[in-house]
Amino acid sequence: MGNLQKDLSRAPFMQGVSASVLKAMARICRENFFEKGSIILQENRPARHLFILMQGAVALSFRRGEGELIMEIVKKRGELLGWSALVPPKKYTATAKALKDSYLLSVEGKDLEGVFQRHPSFGQQFFRKLSRLIATRLQHTRFLLAETIT
Repeated sequence: MGNLQKDLSRAPFMQGVSASVLKAMARICRENFFEKGSIILQENRPARHLFILMQGAVALSFRRGEGELIMEIVKKRGELLGWSALVPPKKYTATAKALKDSYLLSVEGKDLEGVFQRHPSFGQQFFRKLSRLIATRLQHTRFLLAETIT
């Protein structure tokens, strides 16, 4: 758990949080290793887990007709995947596939909500950062869709 706390402290979403929040987060996080080509989460499936990329690279894509459109490649340590586990209707909005062997931390959305209740200022900070992430991904998606239409 000490290593999880250290790993978490380096993630952008966890910058500047207290030691007590890091400890609470380390207790609810699980380590996950995905081989290249593995599906981490799938579009339109129930969203139960939020993932934090610690090492590797992941492609986020969504279905468009018969094909698949990659909207973003996530490579930066500490980036989030599966934020839908916190937002109703709690269904993943994209598919995440490991582009190379990857190490991610996962946390159940309901467990993370419990940390937010015990540490409301952390919850506010987290959702502000999450809102920026969602806006950025929406902007990327709009740009990609516009390119495929023209």
